[in-house]
Amino acid sequence: MKKVFLGTIFCLVVLATNAQKNNDSKIAFNLGGELGFATGNLSNVYSLGIGATAQLEYSYDDKLKIVANSGIIEYVGKKIPGTSTKFRSSAAIPVLGGVKYNFASNFYGTALFGVSIFSGVGGTSKFTYIPGLGFKANDKFDVLIKYTGYSKVGGAFGVRVSYAL
Repeated sequence: MKKVFLGTIFCLVVLATNAQKNNDSKIAFNLGGELGFATGNLSNVYSLGIGATAQLEYSYDDKLKIVANSGIIEYVGKKIPGTSTKFRSSAAIPVLGGVKYNFASNFYGTALFGVSIFSGVGGTSKFTYIPGLGFKANDKFDVLIKYTGYSKVGGAFGVRVSYAL
């Protein structure tokens, strides 16, 4: 699983590095920190998700971008009620694609779809969807408020703060 994640990140970095050589490039790359609060059945076992993601964006036109996103989100296990033990943490490795639409020069919406591979006992893959609204603070930083939904287990409300390379 780590090899898949590292391979994906490596490919995204190589593509973005080559794309950045040309200032007129339609390809952009950013790295983001993630923070999420578990909801639904996911919140019965986990409280908080913390992680990092890499995102590659291809500008289709002035308003629409095609997006590829991957990273790792670690969900922190909750304390088991009535005991001193905690549930084990679990990592989710999302592999997502979708679109980013600019409503204005600094305000956008995003819709990503794909799969997340979970680690831990009984590690599984879950269909994943992420709708969100974002604000571009400047040419380098932006903030995305989002909901990450995992099929049949709930999801997480969260935020992604990213830095464009």
